Amino acid sequence: MSNKIFRLNRTVLGAFLVLCLLGLFWQAGCGMQTQEIKKKSGKLEKIKAAGKIVVGTSSDYPPYEFHLLPELEDEMVGIDIDIAEAIAANLNVKLEIRDIVFSQLFDELIAERIDLALAGLSPTESRKLVADFSIPYYQAIQNMLIRTADKDRIKQLEDLRGKVVGTQSGSIQEDMARKSISGATFFFNESITELINALRQQKLDAVILEKPVADAYAFTNKDLINMECSTDSMPLGSAIAVKKSDNDLLERVNQILADLIRENKIIDFVQDAKVLTDKI
Repeated sequence: MSNKIFRLNRTVLGAFLVLCLLGLFWQAGCGMQTQEIKKKSGKLEKIKAAGKIVVGTSSDYPPYEFHLLPELEDEMVGIDIDIAEAIAANLNVKLEIRDIVFSQLFDELIAERIDLALAGLSPTESRKLVADFSIPYYQAIQNMLIRTADKDRIKQLEDLRGKVVGTQSGSIQEDMARKSISGATFFFNESITELINALRQQKLDAVILEKPVADAYAFTNKDLINMECSTDSMPLGSAIAVKKSDNDLLERVNQILADLIRENKIIDFVQDAKVLTDKI
């Protein structure tokens, strides 16, 4: 009798141990599966899980992004802001806009402190080395902003020889100025507002800007005039930058932009921004 009980207990114990091992294997498998899911979870899913998308921009660039009222520093308007709002609405998440010095936008993107860089960015080859870009959403040519008093002596890029020309640091205009304007002295600054002030104070002879941006500053400063450049060697358009490897986010952003372009929403954003620019 005791032998039977011993064998029975041993059988029960063996079965219990098997069940325990199976449980451990199942938990390990689930844990590995969970880890795999986390590994496969892309940027888009992380944004949705966080409930917000963080967009970096640089605010002194009307009509792309600018403050309508100086006292409302946290509120920005413009083409890029409308696009950012459309992206957030499509993803059903909140939008957080961060105002960043232009030259630091890509550093913030690489460090994942922002999800997108949206600041009238042209997808140059050098920028493509550090970030991926969406399809172009807006095309604009490069212009030069000069003082109205100088309109008879500065009519084209060649007239800037021997003059002082300003552009925003790290911008496509800086590259264009270096390559297209010979014999000029160049002055680079992070702030377009400071460049405009320097031009009005006769410290600069011209500032190279995209046409809509130059138009905006010429409208609000009657002593300045916007002149078309005779050549535009970099018609790259504006695109949204994402961190390299964030392919799922890039694909979704491209889909949203394609819809906005097809529905003529971008044109609406441009027109709305021009109206707001006139109120600065």
